[in-house]
Amino acid sequence: MKIRCVHFYQTCNVLPVVILAIIPSWAEGACSLSSLPSAGTQVCDGGGSGPFSALNGDHVLIFPLGGTGTVSGNVLFGPGMDSVDMQSGRILGNVIQGAGIDRFTLSAGEVSGDLNQGDDPDDFVMSGGTLGALAQGDGRDTFLMTGGTLTRAFEDGDVAVMTGGSIGRVDMKLDNNVFEMSGGTIINNLVTGFGRDTITLSGGIVGGNVSVSGGDDLVTLSGGEIRGEVRTSVGNDNFNWLKGGYARSNVLMADGNDTARLYNLSEYYLSANPLLDGGPGNDLLTFDNTVSSQPGRYANWETVNVSNGSQLNLAGTLVLGDSVSDTGVLNIDSASTLTSTSGNIAPFSAGSLASLENAGTLDVSDAGRSLTGTLTVTGNYTGQNGRLLLLSALGDDASASDRLVVAQGRISGSTRMIVSNSGGLGALTRGNGIEVVQAINGATSESSAFSLQNPLSAGAYQYYLFKGGATAGSENSWFLRSAVIAPPAPAPAEPTPEPAQPTPPPTPVPVPVPEPTPTPQPEPEPEPAPEPAPQPVPDPPPNPAPEPEPEPNSPPPVTPAVTLPVPAIGTPPLPEPVRGAAPIALYRPEVANYSVVAPTAAVLALSSLGTFHERQRDQALLTQNGTTSAGWARVFGSDFRQRWSGDVSPGLDASFKGYQIGHDLYVWQQDSGQTQRVGLFFAHNRLDGKVKGFAEGFSDYRTGHLKLQGESLGAYWTLTTPNSGYVDAVAMGTRLDGRSRSVRGIGVDTEGHVMSLSVETGHPLPLSQRWVAEPQLQIIYQRVDLQDQDDGIAHLGFDSQAYTTGRIGVRFKGHYQVSSIPIEPYLRANLWHTKDGHDTLTFDHTEQTRTAHRSTTGSIGAGMVATLSSNASLHWSADYLGDLGEHGAEGVNTSLGFRLVW
Repeated sequence: MKIRCVHFYQTCNVLPVVILAIIPSWAEGACSLSSLPSAGTQVCDGGGSGPFSALNGDHVLIFPLGGTGTVSGNVLFGPGMDSVDMQSGRILGNVIQGAGIDRFTLSAGEVSGDLNQGDDPDDFVMSGGTLGALAQGDGRDTFLMTGGTLTRAFEDGDVAVMTGGSIGRVDMKLDNNVFEMSGGTIINNLVTGFGRDTITLSGGIVGGNVSVSGGDDLVTLSGGEIRGEVRTSVGNDNFNWLKGGYARSNVLMADGNDTARLYNLSEYYLSANPLLDGGPGNDLLTFDNTVSSQPGRYANWETVNVSNGSQLNLAGTLVLGDSVSDTGVLNIDSASTLTSTSGNIAPFSAGSLASLENAGTLDVSDAGRSLTGTLTVTGNYTGQNGRLLLLSALGDDASASDRLVVAQGRISGSTRMIVSNSGGLGALTRGNGIEVVQAINGATSESSAFSLQNPLSAGAYQYYLFKGGATAGSENSWFLRSAVIAPPAPAPAEPTPEPAQPTPPPTPVPVPVPEPTPTPQPEPEPEPAPEPAPQPVPDPPPNPAPEPEPEPNSPPPVTPAVTLPVPAIGTPPLPEPVRGAAPIALYRPEVANYSVVAPTAAVLALSSLGTFHERQRDQALLTQNGTTSAGWARVFGSDFRQRWSGDVSPGLDASFKGYQIGHDLYVWQQDSGQTQRVGLFFAHNRLDGKVKGFAEGFSDYRTGHLKLQGESLGAYWTLTTPNSGYVDAVAMGTRLDGRSRSVRGIGVDTEGHVMSLSVETGHPLPLSQRWVAEPQLQIIYQRVDLQDQDDGIAHLGFDSQAYTTGRIGVRFKGHYQVSSIPIEPYLRANLWHTKDGHDTLTFDHTEQTRTAHRSTTGSIGAGMVATLSSNASLHWSADYLGDLGEHGAEGVNTSLGFRLVW
């Protein structure tokens, strides 16, 4: 006796079952099979045998490894637990295992015919060899194939696992079938029959269709390739396409409430699939961490979810719903994106409304490549705190922009709009503005549907989002505008004509009585006819007057919008629109900040230049001759405010402080008694102020902050006369350095210089023994030159016309002594006037704003000069400034100085 180990594999758990078979010895190389009346084991390892049958009991037939046995004919088993283990050899016929729990293992060799395992749960394992066909019959059968060739068909199986090998076709048609395929090839179709079937393909190739019949079935594709169609038939079926694999033909879900899930896929895999069809029913398609385009691939889905970081690119039309449901809904979750360059979302049936629910990102900007991106929704758009990304050229009303278009339905919910400027240089929008959401064909919009998430600035302007325009039909669309506009006032109604006065009836005319007919007289003899007169030549007809030229057709009147525009939620307060009023420009805060720099630079330089008496204090102190060692110094400061006229009417509320040090270089006296002196001085001052102006549609809007400092170097020439008259000339250059920052932190550093020239004269007139009146006249010329800057929004060009300022003043000076110290108190009054001129601020070399120079300021002040010794004197002064109605300054100036000779 020999003990042989015969291995059977049960595919439901792929665990080997070891059966110890006690079999008698046999002769090596023999294959002499005989029909057994009862249970038994036979081995065919060489030679040949005819047909074999074992109809009673449990039988085992073994073709051992390395054998060459052949059975010519059919092998027939009856009811019982029959087993065939082919590791070699050939069966040239069919194998019928009959009823019972049967097993068949094929690792080598050949069965040329069919294997029929009959009813009851059967098991088939194939790792090599060749089999013509397999029918597992009824019962919960199991199948495992790791290699070999099943030439024609595998039928009636229930639970099958295929990791390798080749099958002609698969038809599992009797139970709740399971087919798992991770390798190998099915040359034709893979079909499962009635019941709740499950097909899983993670590898391998199915050359034909994958079909499941009626029932709630599940098809999962995660690898491999399906070259035919996927057909799920009637039932609530599920199709899962996970991570990979190829479905190279249509996926047809057919009738039922079906579900498809596309997980972790890209167009690399999806592009092989021409159609994923939900079929009739209430169907659900989910994109789960998937990137897809070609919306025409997806048909007959009532609900489409774009979720978990997915991106759906609409390069065409996505049709929602089917012939029964008519329409559907597309949902975008908070982590996902819907992109479109010219996409459409439409219902299956005309007249129905599709729906787009956006909790994620709707991007029609085409990654910044164009300004023509659109997404058209035929139906309803609802924002669920989602985002809308657009690209716009921020300019005037004709500027190009991407758009969301909603037709027929309703725009509601809440969507944050993010707009990127593409080359727009900024301009004033005078009409509807730049359309970014278009409501057509009766679509309506809630006023809270959109908000602008990012600040939009271009050139000199700030852009805001508005619902509604100025013209009829624009009430529910959304626009970007750089101005507050309102519809024109309605045309006055035609006056009602007064009713016509009734016409009185005519007075009847009396009928005249005819006179009697007179008696006829005899006719006289006719006289001879006279010679006919020649016909006069008629004058030529005058040339006809030219017909008047038709007047050109005037454009039809614009029909105003029914409702006033509404700013989007989150927009700062803006002026109320007034019908018929001109547009109110929305300048960004930085415009006033930058516009005030040039006039402030002129003021700063002027404070260092000052007047003759602010520097030298009095002619009486100038008594030295020759090369002198006389010097002077002062500190000064001011708190003031001033506003200039112009496009943004900038104003400054500031304080500055500084110091000045000067020295006479040479003094000479003429025979006439006149004295001339020349000298140099250095000055430093610093200004810190708050800026207001016309911004965001409002005057005196707090726009930001300005810091500016100047360092000046100047030279002077002074002529004094014996009777204390004087002429003073100064030339000074000032280097500027500072920075301007708006209330929102945007700004530039300021660099430049100012050239200042001054000529001043005065002559004292005695009023009494102690007091004189000194009329004064001063002319100042300044040139401000600022370097161009860029604030990250626009290039800024500064250009200034010359500042010409005149001063007319009078100083009343007294002379006293206090404790032997000469004291000269004085009062003074001045009128300062800067003539016409303007500064120009240019944005991106196109848009310009201007600020006028013209201003008129009056000042009154008091001061004192104390001569401490022949070599030292001290002086102080204070002045009040007042605006005289032409944008003058208001504030207080103070100064303290000394003059020293050593």
